[in-house]
Amino acid sequence: MRRAVRAVYYVFFGAGFAFASWASRIPQVRDGLRLSPGSLGLLLLSIAAGSLIALPLAGTVVARLGAARTITLMAVLSGGGLATAAVGYRSGVAPVVVGLFLFGVGNGTWDVAMNVEGTFVEQCLGRAILPRFHAGFSIGTVAGALLGVAMVALGVSVTAHLLAVAILIAIGGPWAVRGFLTVTAPAAEDGGATRHPLQAWLEPRTLLLGFFVFCMAFIEGTGVDWLGVAVIDGYHATPAVGSLALGVFLAAMTMGRWFGPALLDRFGRGASVRASAAS
Repeated sequence: MRRAVRAVYYVFFGAGFAFASWASRIPQVRDGLRLSPGSLGLLLLSIAAGSLIALPLAGTVVARLGAARTITLMAVLSGGGLATAAVGYRSGVAPVVVGLFLFGVGNGTWDVAMNVEGTFVEQCLGRAILPRFHAGFSIGTVAGALLGVAMVALGVSVTAHLLAVAILIAIGGPWAVRGFLTVTAPAAEDGGATRHPLQAWLEPRTLLLGFFVFCMAFIEGTGVDWLGVAVIDGYHATPAVGSLALGVFLAAMTMGRWFGPALLDRFGRGASVRASAAS
């Protein structure tokens, strides 16, 4: 179990690290492509489009391939998409759109697979640990943002920085899943009926949870995508300070996720969601 817990932490960390590494360089990509705020918003929409397509189908993919194989494939896809954006950004907008779309598909499917494995590990442990896995994601985002600060301060190009991250993710993802408990897709019990993963979308509970996730993801995504740009443009801060502001935001999320399990165990999930939404 200890090995499985570490493996899940690794993949959560890697997903957050990859995403924040890209986010930390958004202001420089914007400047390099000479994009207006509206054009930048459309560019960032390509990640959301990839995730939006991937997420409803991710359950089917994980059910067929298993969490470990899914993350292995999506790590390579995410790395390839990030590398395409990193190199293509020197040529124009179109390659970046393609790269970010692939990155969104890979990251979105990876997100579902690691949560499936994390939930299974939590069930085996018999106590709340999934929020701390999400804290691992947040720690990865803080690390990615701080690395971005360092790269900006040292004058490292966007291409060199993101290419290195892409290679690291493509190699690290397949390595991390070796400790998973559900290495392959779970086999159906003999004589038992299996449900298609998409059937869950017909349940009111799934739709309600989806609504909650949409609201929280909307707030988080706005902060991650636009905070660095807003600090640089609105307060005339240096690019390094803009990336640092993103790091502070992500550090606050990390604290909430790390200390969240104690609140869940004490006050329950319903009360915790209400309090978090109100704050």
